[in-house]
Amino acid sequence: MIDSGQRDAGTTIYRAEWVLPVSSDPVRDGAVAVSGGSIKAAGPAPDIIKSFPAATLVDFHHAIILPGFVNCHSHFEYSVFRGFLDNLNFGRWLLEFIDFRSRLSAEDYAISSRLGASESVAAGITTVAESMYSGQSVYALKEAGLRAVAFQETFGMDDSRLSETIAALEVRLDELDEQQDQLLEIGIFPHATYTVSAAMYRAVAEMARRRKKKLATHLAESKAESAYIRSGSGVLAMDLREKVGWENLMREPFGVTPVKYLQQWDVYGPDFLAVHCVQVGSPDVEVLAKGGVAIAHCPKSNAKLGCGIAPLHSFLEAGIRVGLGTDSPASSNVMDMFGEMRTAIFLHRGAQRDAAVLDAAECVQIATLGGARALGMDDRIGSLEPGKQADLIAVDMEHSHFTPIYNPYSALVYGASQEDVFFVMVAGRPLYEKKVLLMMDEEKISDQAKAVKEKLWG
Repeated sequence: MIDSGQRDAGTTIYRAEWVLPVSSDPVRDGAVAVSGGSIKAAGPAPDIIKSFPAATLVDFHHAIILPGFVNCHSHFEYSVFRGFLDNLNFGRWLLEFIDFRSRLSAEDYAISSRLGASESVAAGITTVAESMYSGQSVYALKEAGLRAVAFQETFGMDDSRLSETIAALEVRLDELDEQQDQLLEIGIFPHATYTVSAAMYRAVAEMARRRKKKLATHLAESKAESAYIRSGSGVLAMDLREKVGWENLMREPFGVTPVKYLQQWDVYGPDFLAVHCVQVGSPDVEVLAKGGVAIAHCPKSNAKLGCGIAPLHSFLEAGIRVGLGTDSPASSNVMDMFGEMRTAIFLHRGAQRDAAVLDAAECVQIATLGGARALGMDDRIGSLEPGKQADLIAVDMEHSHFTPIYNPYSALVYGASQEDVFFVMVAGRPLYEKKVLLMMDEEKISDQAKAVKEKLWG
């Protein structure tokens, strides 16, 4: 017979004033028992402590424990562009960004990726859907200890080179697949409707199904994209194509929305993540719902670049899986999921002139379990339930902006920021403790990032 001491060996109980399982009601004076990388129990602290009498107790006192945030869209590689192109509409921003992006080397992108990864951990983000240009993010994700789907971006409008492009992508995916492990999954990211041809979308979708990989793309982000797809006009049809050398390729207007355009090429399905979906109407929402896709909602980036406000309420009413994304610091400046939740609730309430459109609990749900569902990971993460992976964070409530607390969800969404996170764990492994990164050298990364800045200013 195994006694309680042996049974509880290796178990740690994390107690706090509030525990938010997300999948169930908040627990005042709550606790979470963790062992072997997974959650053993979550509930009232006295009950948990009694159930595991020999476990180690870590008391966070005046804090909130909740699942780690799931960031459904980011670009770590572009972290060094923070604040660089702050006051441009999407089309002009994209053209300027392409020019400056070419100034950086692979090593620069590696530094930028490490900067993004370290910031994410400190912000309470435990899972990331990362979109990579150079591929350097993979190594930063692994170093940081984050859970992730790392999507390799691909581009191509010249169908005469389609076979060559697809062959190169196959080789690249073979290389990246060697890095896969329990925390890291590799996906494919055809960049956008204005940088990837219909033939390439079809080919990449077929590749994703064959290789059993998740697929994602930027979709219906801006009016510029809609004009390009519908009528073949605007900055993306003219200036962008000239800049990247596609101006001589035949391009016919499709006369449909970006969402309906992609519907024709058999790309939608439960493993498809549509990023942004700002410029969509009711028929588009129906297409997305019928296709079973998930959406990464990036409220701050979309607002900052003047793209608009995605119809989040319509997505949710249609039963579409939705998670929050920070996008890159090049467009949103900080990877702060508290800021994304706050921006979302303010924008959607303001746009619809209705304070009942979204509440704080829904925002936290979208940022955690909703994101997990969007990435097909809700069986493993997103809530504090027995059997799930121990991906959890703790938020300090000692500060005056939390006093008094009537509702922990409201306290988080309306008052907290990434600076209030003091503990982060992924799969039972602490990554951030007492506001110190355990896996990365924050000071060194910051110094290297400042050196990369000189290349952009030069």
